[in-house]
Amino acid sequence: MSKTWSIILKSFLGVLIVFLAVMIFLCVNRPQQRESEYFVRRDACGEKLKVIRTLEEAYKATYGTYCGDFDTLLAGLHQKEQRIIRRVAAPNAPDSVGDMPEAEAIRKGWLIQEEAKVVPLDKLREDKKLTLSDEQLADLIYVPYTNKQKKFVIHADSVAASVSGDGGKLPTFEAYVTLDDLYADYISEANSTGFHKFVELFTGSDAQWLTNKKATLKDMGRFCGWKVGDISSATTESNFE
Repeated sequence: MSKTWSIILKSFLGVLIVFLAVMIFLCVNRPQQRESEYFVRRDACGEKLKVIRTLEEAYKATYGTYCGDFDTLLAGLHQKEQRIIRRVAAPNAPDSVGDMPEAEAIRKGWLIQEEAKVVPLDKLREDKKLTLSDEQLADLIYVPYTNKQKKFVIHADSVAASVSGDGGKLPTFEAYVTLDDLYADYISEANSTGFHKFVELFTGSDAQWLTNKKATLKDMGRFCGWKVGDISSATTESNFE
């Protein structure tokens, strides 16, 4: 064998070894990566859904009902003023009043009650229940990992206050994203061609993984996505906490 052919053969074997090493890595890593990413995406959705729940609860405290439209939800919390009773330092209170027990300060007359009007969003920020800016709130409706192509679904309704259906109604709401929307990139046409499709020959397709995940959740009687609240019952619980 000539020296040239020997070099070509060694180069070919070297490339083949690298290719096989990459394929083995992908076959082992990609399934684990999908499962890890499942929880990463869950947590990202959960953080947004918890904020939406906080906004819904503030809206209900202001208007007596929940809101099924995100734009109306934000507008209502921006515009409406609430009357609240807050404790403030009396004019004769010492500077150290903030460091003493509240009960003692009230007993000495250094803390007094006064009526004030506050905008619900401002009150949430004042109470440290909301840290997002108005610009961040505007992006809250968009589902993570979807490049703002998918939005959380929000509904509001009411249910009977008792099992028998007698009496009044209780307001309800729900906000959610389905796995189909959260994993739209897994089933997009962009993943059906090119190198991605070649890799899936060895690792199984992303679309099939998603189908299997949804089937498992359905068999367990669980919602196929991430959700907070439920319009069929008076609860604000989630399935990710």
